[in-house]
Amino acid sequence: MVDSGAHLEGLSNILTLGGMEIPARAKFVAKFVGSSLFSSITLGLVAGQTGAVFLSCGPLIPFMTGSCIGYAWGCIGYWRQCKNTAMTYAKKYPKILAHSLCTNMLVVPPKDLVLESRNSGSNETDDKSVDGRMTLDEWIIEGGIGRLSYAILAAQSCEEDINEMHKNERQKLVDIYSDGKE
Repeated sequence: MVDSGAHLEGLSNILTLGGMEIPARAKFVAKFVGSSLFSSITLGLVAGQTGAVFLSCGPLIPFMTGSCIGYAWGCIGYWRQCKNTAMTYAKKYPKILAHSLCTNMLVVPPKDLVLESRNSGSNETDDKSVDGRMTLDEWIIEGGIGRLSYAILAAQSCEEDINEMHKNERQKLVDIYSDGKE
């Protein structure tokens, strides 16, 4: 899935180089505004043009209707993307996400949670408690919208670190191929 906020990463990198760190809440707001604005304008223009060409009502009402629908579509789409990212991090990188929840969001998960990584494709542990104990992703879902919101912000806080891990893993694979070991 394409990251709808990827066009904002350049600004984030510039501000980070300038010594400023952008908080997760500000990143969320900026990406949310960008995503909803883009979908609202795009669908509004398409609907307005369709109304001007094919309908007898003109472009204004179809533009406003399309913009409203596009805004709602962008909001829901961005929320789903953020929720999926947070839940993926909770399954694959629970220790990192739990640390981010504690340090950045001041939400402390219970000590008896299972903080072991789980692959989303494994059949034996996927979406089930481990040894009768709750996993981080189950704890997040059980906490409702409040806990999920904090998990989304925590996931955005640790996103750069996880991307760096992926980059290092990829570099190791490239090094193996360039050394001729594979």
